[in-house]
This record gives sequence, structure tokens and C-alpha cells, in this order.
Amino acid sequence: MIRAIVFLYLASYLYGQSVQVLQFPNEFQDQEFYPDIISIGPGEWFFYLDSKSRMLAARSPAGNFLFAGGFGNDYDAFFDPVGLTVSNLDLLVCDRSEKKILRFDYKLNYTGSISLDPHQDGSGVYIDKISTDLWGYYYLYSADDHLIRRGNASGIDRLPFLDLNQQTIGGVCLESMVIVPNGDIGILLSCKGEVIIFNRLGRIKSKLMVTIPAPSKLQYVENKWIVINAEGQGQILDHLEKSEFTIPIRTDEKLLDCAVNNQDLICLTNRRMLVVQFE
Repeated sequence: MIRAIVFLYLASYLYGQSVQVLQFPNEFQDQEFYPDIISIGPGEWFFYLDSKSRMLAARSPAGNFLFAGGFGNDYDAFFDPVGLTVSNLDLLVCDRSEKKILRFDYKLNYTGSISLDPHQDGSGVYIDKISTDLWGYYYLYSADDHLIRRGNASGIDRLPFLDLNQQTIGGVCLESMVIVPNGDIGILLSCKGEVIIFNRLGRIKSKLMVTIPAPSKLQYVENKWIVINAEGQGQILDHLEKSEFTIPIRTDEKLLDCAVNNQDLICLTNRRMLVVQFE
């Protein structure tokens, strides 16, 4: 179903950032759609996932909305979605319990699936994070063994791409994983207050220290790494300077996810979206 939806914009300014408030449309409530994951594709396509109701939504550049999914046993259904990401012209949904990636086009038509069992024997681990690069590869992190695996449309590689047990001292507490246009991979280790940057070959480039408490989200905006916590405290990570900022999260809401649209940081809460523009 396609529906035209208009967002309401409110603007505020704080600490060198301008913030626009995008209220959820009534149609979300009508569909009982409460997104907790957001991903953004080229050409102003916005994608949302409600992991509890197992529903997808897409907003076209013209502002029209499409909905798909829900409970059921159809071939395109997913049962335990833990990630949503865009790879070229594909929308990928990572199904943790089914150990597969479901592929959709931008209009939410199902186009196929990819097994996440590298040995095809049922021994594959459960996936917790997914991200993609511009070359058509997807990267999968599992908290079961702290490995990052890589794959493409043909399937997952047999050998792991990164073993975080060998790259970090002490326990691994990966909270967020982001891949930037040049192929660098950033991982946020929340319990250590640290962001580690790897190049596209899996070698460590740098480590950045985080000072805000309980960081939960990592993003890359205007050539800088940014971390945010659930209370809206943020920090721009730079080798020369660390600067903190605040996103106006209300007491009745919590930050669920973040994505980047051009040079804007899109923050999804349980009640609305906040568009942060850095000046």
C-alpha cells in the first residue's frame, strides 16, 4: 500500500548544530508501525524496520510510503530481524534466528535470500550486526564468537574477515558497526569507551577514545566519527580535538537508531525523528 505522508518540521539550534524535528505521521499509528531501525539509501529513499511487528516501510523521494511484511509464514517473511541495510539497489534484512539475509528492492518487493551458514551444515552462528560497503559486500558480526564475517550475493565467505578476539585486549563489547564510503570499518566498543577503525583489508588504522558515558551508536558525518548515547549526549571524535554536543531527547523517549543522509545525522527515537545538521 502506498500512502502520501507529510512530516512536520520544527527547528531548534544548539551548540553549533541545528536540529529539525520530524514527527511520525498518523499512518504509522494506523498501521501499528513503530520503527526501531532506520536505513537510508541513495536518492532520498528512507527505510524503516519495526522488529517487533516484523514490518518494513519505505519512503520514496516523492514522500510516498509503502509497507510490507508482518506476521506469517510467507516466503518473504522474517522472524527475528536484527539489521537493516542498503547495498546498491538492494534492501537487506538480516534474520538472526533463520540465519539468512532477505533481499528486497526499494519498493519492498522480495527478490531472494542469502544463507548465512558458511558450511551449509547448520553450524552457523547467530548474527547480531550487519553493515555493507559500496562494493556489494556485507559484513556480519556475531557476539557468539566475536568474528566479523564477509559475504556478497553468492554467499558468506568460509574464512572470517576479522577476529576481534585477536584485535582487542580483554572482553569484546561491540555495540555498533559502520562502514564508510572509502571502505573503512568502524566499531564501537562501549564498555571500553573506544572506537577502532579498520581499513577495508581488515588492518587497524586508528583508535579513538570516547568520553561520554554509555555510548550506543556510531556514525560517520562530514569526515568525522560521531558517537551518541541513549540520552542524546554526543561526541565528535577527532585525532586533534574532541567536542561534545547534545541532541534534545525528551524524558519520555529514547534513542533507538541513527543513520546518515548526505551530511545530516538522522536520529530515530520511539516517538519521532531528529535531523541534526552540523555547522
